[in-house]
Amino acid sequence: MGIETVKEEILNSAKEQSSSLIAEARKESNRIARETEKKIEEMRAKSEADAKRIMDAIKRQELASAELDNKKLLLGAKKQAIENVFAESRKKLESMDDKKRELIVKKLLDKAKSEIEIANVYCNKKDSKSFKGMNVEILDMIGGLIAENKEGTVRIDYSFDTMLQSIKENELQNINKTLFA
Repeated sequence: MGIETVKEEILNSAKEQSSSLIAEARKESNRIARETEKKIEEMRAKSEADAKRIMDAIKRQELASAELDNKKLLLGAKKQAIENVFAESRKKLESMDDKKRELIVKKLLDKAKSEIEIANVYCNKKDSKSFKGMNVEILDMIGGLIAENKEGTVRIDYSFDTMLQSIKENELQNINKTLFA
């Protein structure tokens, strides 16, 4: 065997090893590429799922917020409608004809007399003529009266203002049902 043969065997052996290593490297490279693609796909799917979950949460939150805003607007409109009803009632009481007004005020006075011995009466200027012979003080009210005993320890408030407020407080649910049913 000559040097040339040994040289050729070494080169052939090196080429075979080189081809084998390159084939092995390609195989490994393909395996790594497949794993990388698989991980990328998993990450993309997870990212899409996370994005969908976040979007759904945002949609739910925005929907809940919109519903709350809608309820607030509706409640505000209902409250304004009720306020308008009471404002209209107040106007009607203020503009009531004198005969009807005097009749109502006299009935309220009789009712107050049945409860206490009246020494002082507080009323508006328009109603003061109904209390002849009594100690009357003028107050800023839409009508009715406030009766007080001699000691000033007991007061009965039959003013239209107080009665309207009492109706508003005690009958709000019924008013709400009547107006918005």
